[in-house]
Amino acid sequence: MDLWIKELNPAQREAVCHTEGPLLILAGAGSGKTRVLTYRIAKLLQSGVCPYHILAVTFTNKAAQEMKERVSGLIGPEAERIWVATFHATCARILRVDGGFLGLDRNFVIYDTQDQLIVVREVLRELNLSENNFNPRAVLATISKAKNELIGPQEYEQQAADFWS
Repeated sequence: MDLWIKELNPAQREAVCHTEGPLLILAGAGSGKTRVLTYRIAKLLQSGVCPYHILAVTFTNKAAQEMKERVSGLIGPEAERIWVATFHATCARILRVDGGFLGLDRNFVIYDTQDQLIVVREVLRELNLSENNFNPRAVLATISKAKNELIGPQEYEQQAADFWS
């Protein structure tokens, strides 16, 4: 393992060798973040950390897959037991396991933008509202804004100032 640690610059080496407690790695594109994270995972495993206690979260599926492959290349099959995923996949997995405590069905479905547009169009048809007057994307944007402001349906209805709202 020491051979590949020598490839790192001092800041990267410090991050890889930090094995006590959590660590946030914040760096620009092409700076070696994925290498640091994968080497750090290998170092944690070498230090006796259980693979099930490691969570590596990234932004894209591509980055998560690359990280899994690199860790596997360093440590072998034990890498399959490490949780490497995107933020969205991680949150969905947690909700599927523990969402019952919040009243969520573990088989919930997450709609992407296309699915959401289909539902809004169906609702507009059922309400006999024209897409010319109620643009589905504008409706979705309004719903998203209300959700971001933590405004529920009843509260939104009470503060609606016009027919469109």
